[in-house]
Amino acid sequence: MMRKFRKLNIYIFGILAIIMLFRQGIRLFSTQKTIVNRNPVVIIGSGLAGLSAANQLINEFNTPVVILDKAKNMGGNSIKASSGINGAHSTTQEVQGISDTPALFLEDTVKSARGRGVEALMGVLTRDSSSAIAWLQNEFGIKLDALAQLGGHSVPRTHRSNGNLPPGYEIVSTLSKRLQTVAQEDADRLKIVTKAKVHNIGIKKEGGVENVQYIDENGEEKVINTDSVIFASGGFGYSKLMLERYAPHLIDLPTTNGEQTTGDGQNILEHLGAKMLDMDQIQVHPTGFIDPKDRSNNWKFLAAEALRGLGGILLNPSSGRRFTNELNTRDKVTHAIQKDCPQDDNKAYLVMSEALYQKYTPNMKFYQSKGLISKMTVAQFVNQYKLPITAVDLSKDLIKYSINGQSNDEFGRSLVVNAFGETVTPETEIYVGEITPVVHFTMGGATINEKAEVLGKQGTSLAKGLYAAGEVSGGVHGSNRLGGSSLLECVVFGRIAANEVGKSRS
Repeated sequence: MMRKFRKLNIYIFGILAIIMLFRQGIRLFSTQKTIVNRNPVVIIGSGLAGLSAANQLINEFNTPVVILDKAKNMGGNSIKASSGINGAHSTTQEVQGISDTPALFLEDTVKSARGRGVEALMGVLTRDSSSAIAWLQNEFGIKLDALAQLGGHSVPRTHRSNGNLPPGYEIVSTLSKRLQTVAQEDADRLKIVTKAKVHNIGIKKEGGVENVQYIDENGEEKVINTDSVIFASGGFGYSKLMLERYAPHLIDLPTTNGEQTTGDGQNILEHLGAKMLDMDQIQVHPTGFIDPKDRSNNWKFLAAEALRGLGGILLNPSSGRRFTNELNTRDKVTHAIQKDCPQDDNKAYLVMSEALYQKYTPNMKFYQSKGLISKMTVAQFVNQYKLPITAVDLSKDLIKYSINGQSNDEFGRSLVVNAFGETVTPETEIYVGEITPVVHFTMGGATINEKAEVLGKQGTSLAKGLYAAGEVSGGVHGSNRLGGSSLLECVVFGRIAANEVGKSRS
């Protein structure tokens, strides 16, 4: 009897186990089917704003994503960023004993904006800066363990890693590799489509996003049905047409922007009815390298602001002497170069010490490999560039700069580090590059709110499910962007847009 009872129990437990497994299988199948058939979030652009949004959606929310980029490769202009990413009250600052707060960062940002932009957005940018740095460090293992103080900042808060990679390249390549791995392993979860030129967003009559329309690399019209779009398409600093429309006085300046930077996103959003803000506020960066082998090239390699932040000085070719505070905001340094330096080629000399080279070695070696920076003695510099000053007098000027320091700098420079020393002679070796102002960044774009929603002309959401982050949006920087805040803007508002989309779908 007991043997029969045991067999019956085993039989019953077996049936129950099969039923439970069957039910679990149905649930798993149902979940997978929901994910596969669910309309994806579409992210337009694969610079850091798009990459941040995509990684946040992939890591935190169970929703499929499609990234569209008209360029052949991912990364946008973000990959070229060479000074770093800002963060106030970060772990790196604490380790190095630097006292900083979001309030101080906001004060610097508002001052730099000169009465333009949206202070609420600047508040979000500065408030979330520390968590943006922590996200990159903890989620992706990016060290960001070195700091520089750039123009307009009260303290060193621009983060980069002590290593061989420029910060923009390191951050962008790390985030893009993570996404490429996901796309290879699960195409239903993430698709990356390059050479895809978006030209319109379909909006439903009731006001929500309906689809994204684009032309693929074969010239064929494609449509992706979606209820959520994040514009991360960048600025328009390469477009002569856009510059002529908004800032015709800049049309003849060279640029640091890639040829994909033509304002497609701004044009689409404006056509849809977005409120455009500060479109005429275009940042001219004071230091784009002049390539001695290709002086007439309209595209210039950016001379990172960290080169000045870490001790580089600017000399006027007409006098061979300093003429400005190199750590003023970018607009003021640019104005000084355009006002005081020769008008025919509008250039200045960027001069750096051996101490700076040791502090910034990987980047300096890279610039040297490109022929943009040369190592020479003070005497060779004076002779080669035919400066109207003797090597002895220039040596004395470099000593004077080094000795006076920030407490008594003749131009009010607030930070003197990695100076030339107290024993400079005509035989002392220095590093020299030729620089000129360049069109660099467009502060204006579609107006967004603190949730990264695109706003219409009435100041309310333009369409449910429509977001923007990065240079395509306006209001975060006002009239002048602080160095290190472009990468920060991408991470902060890219993640905010992703979080808002994720919450709306959960």
